Amino acid sequence: MKFIYNCILIISSCFLNVSSSYGSEHIEANKIIQSLSISKKEIQVDSLAILRQQEKMIATLLEKQEAFELKHFVLIGIVLFLVILFGMLCFLNKRGDKRLNKIVSLLEKTKQENVDINDKKDTSFKLNIDPVIVHAILENLKAFENEKGFLNTKITLHSFAKKLQTNTKYLSKVINTHKLKSFRNYINDLRVQYSIEELQNNTNYKNYTVHAMAQEAGFSNRESFSKAFRKKTGETVSDFLKQAP
Repeated sequence: MKFIYNCILIISSCFLNVSSSYGSEHIEANKIIQSLSISKKEIQVDSLAILRQQEKMIATLLEKQEAFELKHFVLIGIVLFLVILFGMLCFLNKRGDKRLNKIVSLLEKTKQENVDINDKKDTSFKLNIDPVIVHAILENLKAFENEKGFLNTKITLHSFAKKLQTNTKYLSKVINTHKLKSFRNYINDLRVQYSIEELQNNTNYKNYTVHAMAQEAGFSNRESFSKAFRKKTGETVSDFLKQAP
């Protein structure tokens, strides 16, 4: 971007110098041609050699003038091309920055939500569940998130509770209280967050279809993925992807 900007400045400076030079040389050449044309009319018939010499000088000056004009127009074309290219790059760069800021904002929002949850006082007594059991479930949830167990499309509250060696009632209450959402929303949010992180870190992920992204994130179908994505980000997957740089 900086290189193109510098090129535009250099070529523009050259263009101004050439234009100035072109203007003065163009006027001077015209004066010489006019002078030769006038003197040509005054030459007698017996001065054939001088006449041919003047015609040759006029032809040479005209050729130089045409060559200079060609260079002049080529330089104008190069400057215009670089200006247009610079404008396009600025536009694409602005879109990329906007997109990146949006992704970073979503990531920071999720991190802040996790911080708020971790900062909450222990509410085990409100759940009427043994604090040891609550702690064990929370530790298992942390490991579950780190290992990306939510990418499993067949996971359910019942199967997850069985895996954690607890019951669905305890698991549901802990998630509702400490994650501030239902089990289904908890899983869907983790999957959507995974997709957002992939869009930021994996360039190939942007080339996936919405259906492929849904499968990659653990959703059973495209519709459920689109619905969960819009609920978390406030826009559809397609609109989100259109802003990608």
